[in-house]
Amino acid sequence: MMKAKRRALTADELSANSAAITGLLLELPEFRSAKSVMLYMSSFREPSTEKILDTVLSEKRAVIPVSDTLTHTITPSYIFSRGDLTAGAYGIPEPKTVTPADISDIDIVLVPGIAFDRHGARIGFGQGYYDRFLSRFRGTKIGICHDMQLLDSVPSLPHDSKMDMIITEKGILNDF
Repeated sequence: MMKAKRRALTADELSANSAAITGLLLELPEFRSAKSVMLYMSSFREPSTEKILDTVLSEKRAVIPVSDTLTHTITPSYIFSRGDLTAGAYGIPEPKTVTPADISDIDIVLVPGIAFDRHGARIGFGQGYYDRFLSRFRGTKIGICHDMQLLDSVPSLPHDSKMDMIITEKGILNDF
């Protein structure tokens, strides 16, 4: 249902939502003080991370996840320019050359999802890539989604990683 709702967004809605989310994120004290940010490359009508990437590349160390489709794991990899990216797993841009980032050096991870709830829980894409990665991550976890992807409650298991905050075009949730 959520995938269908996201696919139904118009280009104008996607652009407006993405701009609002980007504006909120860039003003966060946690973001402003971060030295290293891992961000997903948006696809499938997720809120765009393009302007976020530009800011991170110009002001911080940019880390992009590289997906291993056999083990369903993520390797965080530095990039230094947009030219470092190529189509990777699932057609999502990934680094051409993996330059592993130490997970303890990443301050913030921007996390995609199918749905989030008002308690910080997340439903991913079903393979556990981010849950495996986030179980070891000790920095700030920020879920990024369209407001219509935010529900009162989503199913959550003990091994599922909760977000520290969630940003939609309508605001920031961090009181969970």
